Amino acid sequence: MFSRYLIVFLFFSALSLSHAQIEINDDNAEEKLLTNNDRLILVDFYATWCGPCKKMDPILKELSEKYAGRVDFYKIDVDKNQVDDALGVTAMPTYFFIKNSTNLESIEGMRSKAVMEELIEKYMYYDTDVVEVEEVVESTETSYYNASSNHGYDNEFSISNVADIWDSSRKLNSLAWHIYLEHDEDEVLYKGIEIVERSIELDQNYHNTDTLAALYFKTGKYKLALKKAKEAIKIAKRDSVDYSSTTNLMNEIIDQL
Repeated sequence: MFSRYLIVFLFFSALSLSHAQIEINDDNAEEKLLTNNDRLILVDFYATWCGPCKKMDPILKELSEKYAGRVDFYKIDVDKNQVDDALGVTAMPTYFFIKNSTNLESIEGMRSKAVMEELIEKYMYYDTDVVEVEEVVESTETSYYNASSNHGYDNEFSISNVADIWDSSRKLNSLAWHIYLEHDEDEVLYKGIEIVERSIELDQNYHNTDTLAALYFKTGKYKLALKKAKEAIKIAKRDSVDYSSTTNLMNEIIDQL
């Protein structure tokens, strides 16, 4: 009798695990994400301190239950791994929709259950072998980009390298943020400002506005930095994006004024 209960318990435990998001890391991310089995993968890049990430958890749980066996749900803690840096992830939460080793779309910030479900339905039966003109344009924006790949080389900010991403708001912002984090030379920082201004021109959002505020701060333009930081927070509130890092930046700016 005990063995029968044990078998039933293990059976239902396995079912519940199959419905949950699976935590992956640097060691197995490539194995899990770069597969060609015609199954959609939804990857959640999150942080334990991220408020919007926590609010998305019940939505993702419901979706993982609804699409169990048809869609694979993975999550990656950005504070414990580096794969997010390699993929150009700069905001939490960020979601990748991957099928047959192709990133079909990436989105940032909180989304409603209806929006997430619409994207799952859109890509679940998506034929990655059929590529139309419009899809080529989209893939340019959502493909993987490592802003640090040319760090330290003479061609890091060459005209050709920047030209390759000139029409991608996300990639331009990733490069500008890399400049903010890794460079102190005034000439490079001002180049970063030009790059992120182009990103904003293409598609203004919280992340590139925050990057511009940070670069203004690092170049000593404190009034402009404060103005852009306030603007970034306003956008973040509108889009339900965590803006705690911008609040910290504002405090640093105010200390300098």
